[in-house]
Amino acid sequence: MAAFQPGKTWIHRHDGPPLAIAHRGASAYAFDNTMRAFRIAHELGAEMWEVDVRLTADGIPVAFHDEDLSKTCGLADPVSALSAEKLSQLTTSAGRPAPRFSEVATLASELGAGIYLDAKEGRAASLAIECLIENGIEKVIVGANTSDYASELVESDCPYPVSILVGLGLDPFALARECRAEIVHPCWERAGERPDRLLDEAFFQTAKSMDLPVVTWHEERADVLAELVRMPVLGICSDQPEMVSALSFETGRIPEIVCHRGACRIAPENTLASARAAWDAGFEYVEIDVRQSVDGHLVVHHDETLDRTTTGSGPLANATLEELGKLDAGLKFDPFFKGEPLPELAGYVDLAAATGRKLYVEIKQADALAVVETVLARIPPDNAFFWSFDQELLKTIRRVAPAARLMARPEDYETLNECMAAFDADIIEFNARNANLGDFAAVRSTGRKVMVAYMGSDPNVFSELAQFQPDIFNVNEPFLARRILFEKDKNRNKE
Repeated sequence: MAAFQPGKTWIHRHDGPPLAIAHRGASAYAFDNTMRAFRIAHELGAEMWEVDVRLTADGIPVAFHDEDLSKTCGLADPVSALSAEKLSQLTTSAGRPAPRFSEVATLASELGAGIYLDAKEGRAASLAIECLIENGIEKVIVGANTSDYASELVESDCPYPVSILVGLGLDPFALARECRAEIVHPCWERAGERPDRLLDEAFFQTAKSMDLPVVTWHEERADVLAELVRMPVLGICSDQPEMVSALSFETGRIPEIVCHRGACRIAPENTLASARAAWDAGFEYVEIDVRQSVDGHLVVHHDETLDRTTTGSGPLANATLEELGKLDAGLKFDPFFKGEPLPELAGYVDLAAATGRKLYVEIKQADALAVVETVLARIPPDNAFFWSFDQELLKTIRRVAPAARLMARPEDYETLNECMAAFDADIIEFNARNANLGDFAAVRSTGRKVMVAYMGSDPNVFSELAQFQPDIFNVNEPFLARRILFEKDKNRNKE
C-alpha cells in the first residue's frame, strides 16, 4: 500500500457550508483540549478540531493551551518542565487530563475528523505533523500566530496548508503576502458586537484575488454566526460547533426534534445547561420531567430520588426547595458542570420563552394543574404539550385547561381509536415497535400530529423510522437523528 501523502488542495476544493471547527474541542461543554472535548465535538457535528500543542520535558507533544499549569491545576510548573507522565498525573488529579497529541490524532483518524493545529512551539508542531501523517489525516491546517513562524513553516515545506492568525488592527493580506501563508485567519472576535461586518465585499474580493481561503475567529453569538455561515469562508471556529452545524441544516425539511431531558449526552439531564445545549443547536423541543418539593415548589428532575444525578440523597418529595437549592446537579455528570443547579420549573420555562423554543412536559409527581398554569403563563399553548403516566391527570387537564396540548400513546390502549378518544390528545406518540404508515394516516386524518419516540442509538433504526416521516421525533440522540434525517431528506429531494 502506498504511503499516505498529505496535500493542500482540499482547502480549494471545499464548496459546501463553512466547516465547523471546534475550538479546543467542544470547549463550551468540556474542559478544553481534553479527549472528552474532542469526542463531544464530533458528536456535535464538528468537521475539524482546533488543538493547541506543546512539548513536554521528555519531548512528547501534548494537547494543552497554556504555558503552565496555573489555571488548570493551580501550579506554576511550565508544561515544558514536566514529563508527559507527570503532566498526565497532575491534570488527571485536577479532573481534566491532558492527552498526548498522538491520542488526539488517533481518535481523529477513527472518527474522520480534521485537525486545525495551533502549534505553540516549532518542535511540537513538527512532531504533531509527523503524527498526523502517520494517522493518515488529510484535512489539516497548521496555524501560525506570527508571520515569522508562518514563513518558517512555508519555507520548510510544511506538508499541510499554513494559516496566518491575524489580530485586530493588522492588515491580514499584507501579512499573508509577507509570509506566503495559504489561509488567512482573522482573530477579530473582540471587534465589537458585529465583527462579521468587517468581512465585507472588498475583503473577500482581495482574498479571492490572492487565492486565500478564510477561516474565522471562534464565535458563539447567534446573530454573528448566522451571517458568517452565509459568507464564502472555509471554516468557522466555535466553542459550540453545533451552532455552526445547525445553520447548515436549515434548508432541510425534517421533523421537529424533541431532545429527551435536553441534550443529555452533552450536559447533565434536565438542567438548564442541557436545555441551552439543545436549543443553541437549533432543536425545537426539550422534554423535561416535573416533580414537587415537600413545600410545594415545582422542580425539573426525573428520578423519584436524588441519588443518581445530584449530590443529594433520598426522595425529592421529602426535600424543601431551600434544600434542593443547595444540591449540585452537574458534578456527577462531569466535573466541568460542577455547580449546575437543580432547576425550578418556572426558570426552565422562562428560558424557553426567552429563546422562543418549546417544551414537552412530563408530569411525574406534581400538582398537574399547577404545572400547566406555570408553563402556559410563560409560553404560548402551541409551544408546549403535556403527558403523564397517570391518565386521570390528563383527563383533568383537558377538562380544566382545554388550551393545553396533550399527548397519548397507543401502547397504553387496546385500539388506536381508544387512544385518541381517551382525552382528545393533540399528539399521538408511537415507538419503534408500533410505528406504521396506516396508523399515521389515521391520526393525521383527525388533525392530530404524529410523534415517534426512540431512545436507542442504532442508525439503522433511525433510518427506518425516518422513512415514516413523523411530524415530531422524540430521541435521546438528537444530533445523530438530525444527521440521518437530513441525509434522508436530501436523498428524497434528489429522487
